[in-house]
Amino acid sequence: DLADAKAQSVAMAKAKTDLNSATNSAAVGSRAVAVIPDLKDGHPVASVSFAKGGKLQTATQPLD
Repeated sequence: DLADAKAQSVAMAKAKTDLNSATNSAAVGSRAVAVIPDLKDGHPVASVSFAKGGKLQTATQPLD
């Protein structure tokens, strides 16, 4: 858990977009249930899980 928290902190330090904005962009018309920042190929991204149509879906939003 500590390693994950450190990786998330590094991702957010590089981010230019906040998690709220990324969540709103990814989960339009649905309800977000989880948002996890991460680095993908050196770029900060957010994995947004949301409920839509009775199903759980995940989208990746860039944070840079």
